Amino acid sequence: MNKPIILCFFFILLFSLPGLAQNKPILHLKYEQNYTPTYREVIEMYRLLDATYENAKLIENGLTDCGKPLHTFIINSEKEFNPEKIREQGKAVLLINNGIHPGEPAGIDASLQFADDLLRNKNGLATLLKNTVVVIIPAYNIGGLLNRSAFNRANQTTPYETGFRGNAANYDLNRDFVKCDSENAKSFTMIFQKWNPDVFLDTHTTNGSDHKYSVTLIAPQPDMFPPAQKTFLRKKMIPSLYKEMKKGEYELIPYVMWMSGNPQKGILMGQFGGRYSSGYANLFNSYGMMTENHIYKRYADRVKSCNQFITVLAKFISDNAGEVINSRKRGFEEMISAKTYAIDTQLDTTRFSKVEFKGYAADNNQISKVTGLKHFDYDRSQPFVDSIPFYSTYNSIDSVEIPKYYILPQAYKRVIERLALNKIQFTKVKNDTIIKVKVDYIDEFSNAKQPSNGHYFHNIVTTQSEIQNIKYYAGDLIIPVRQQGIKYILETLEPKAKDSFFRWNFFDNILDRREYFSSYGFEENALKYLNEHPEFKRKFQEKKKSDSEFANSHRAQLAYIYYNTEWSEKSYKRYPVGRIY
Repeated sequence: MNKPIILCFFFILLFSLPGLAQNKPILHLKYEQNYTPTYREVIEMYRLLDATYENAKLIENGLTDCGKPLHTFIINSEKEFNPEKIREQGKAVLLINNGIHPGEPAGIDASLQFADDLLRNKNGLATLLKNTVVVIIPAYNIGGLLNRSAFNRANQTTPYETGFRGNAANYDLNRDFVKCDSENAKSFTMIFQKWNPDVFLDTHTTNGSDHKYSVTLIAPQPDMFPPAQKTFLRKKMIPSLYKEMKKGEYELIPYVMWMSGNPQKGILMGQFGGRYSSGYANLFNSYGMMTENHIYKRYADRVKSCNQFITVLAKFISDNAGEVINSRKRGFEEMISAKTYAIDTQLDTTRFSKVEFKGYAADNNQISKVTGLKHFDYDRSQPFVDSIPFYSTYNSIDSVEIPKYYILPQAYKRVIERLALNKIQFTKVKNDTIIKVKVDYIDEFSNAKQPSNGHYFHNIVTTQSEIQNIKYYAGDLIIPVRQQGIKYILETLEPKAKDSFFRWNFFDNILDRREYFSSYGFEENALKYLNEHPEFKRKFQEKKKSDSEFANSHRAQLAYIYYNTEWSEKSYKRYPVGRIY
């Protein structure tokens, strides 16, 4: 066979393989015309990609609150879509979530564009599939996306129509991951646990500040991870993403979280708990992050800058797949061998780096064209470039000793359901028995003044601990803590953790009493108790002598006897999750 024939055969073979040919795009997106697709159009476009390419598949994964299924779109190098088999091949998994807030749709368009480009091998992009599988959730908040209007987002003018922030049950889905009230969150949890992504990206838009950048990043906060992952993030992953973005059309900066109302005085890297998508991902040592596109930029620029970031991120994962996977593996090992766990942290304001920031001068004396009055605004006639402080270090200010087991009464079905969804391993008590455990009593707690996503979140929680012998029953849960879900277990079952089940009201039934005393009926038992317990009677008499108000109150004296003796119920304010060390 001569050389021209060999070359001809090679190119025929090359361009017949799925995903390797440089084909024309098959999707016709309209973001340049300030249009973002409807839910029906989004799913139809992914179905078209599914029908066109053998190495892509659109799958339904459980229902959402509006009754419609939650989809995933899987892109692999071959016709294999089983996550376990893909894992066996040593591939890293990138999971991308879009439309959690449907009024922020840039990620929906960007992911469609990325999927089309990847599958048609634009600029050789399909090579990243050698080491990576890409899983895309086309639209997470389907109910909100169906609730489409030109008046859903008061702070933006483009695209003309967008979806609504609340879902069909009016949940803000980016506050629902740990508490998992919505059907959307339950279906998402099953997707996340099925794929166990190495990297997770959630796409958003922000109107929090004005500057020259079309895209900003809420990166995985390194201090929320074990040492191996912290080092990988600080020294390699985060710097690489910023460096590679700078080579493209759209430069990347950290999400602008002000220190004091003015970015020139510094911005900070936030720590986001398990209620948020990225915080939830971090509970399983997945590198969870968010893009925040800039609402005041052209919609086309928002989409294209988001697409650029997705491409950069996917290439980084592919180029460093082994290190990404192994850093997570070492992170799990470090967590499982740790003795303590930080449940509260504080930003270290003495440590910072410098970042270049291209912004506009803030002005409190702008004259409103609507009201004619002075108001805060940015003066785009006064751009600036400045090196500003960036604070990204957190120190632990409260920690717990990691127990060997938690014991959870079977009565708490909602908690058990969430543990099972997250593949937390547990066994069950075989026979009714008494076990010595360490338990917390809730000293103080405060509720937010306004409900948060259907709950009155406990902002402040203080506790004290006791060792007690408590009766447990056959069927109660024994949860070994040192397993792959260790961070999720600690963050949900430790009552003072930032997004614990206690803070989200799953155990509020312990916060009021079930027994009480009557000023008339308790009289005889109180007298009997005093006569049978002379030491307690002595303390009671001393209090009467030292406290005149107490001495003149029949009710107060009976209450003292009731609440300071065996009459008082032990279960009042006793957090029901026991610890075994």
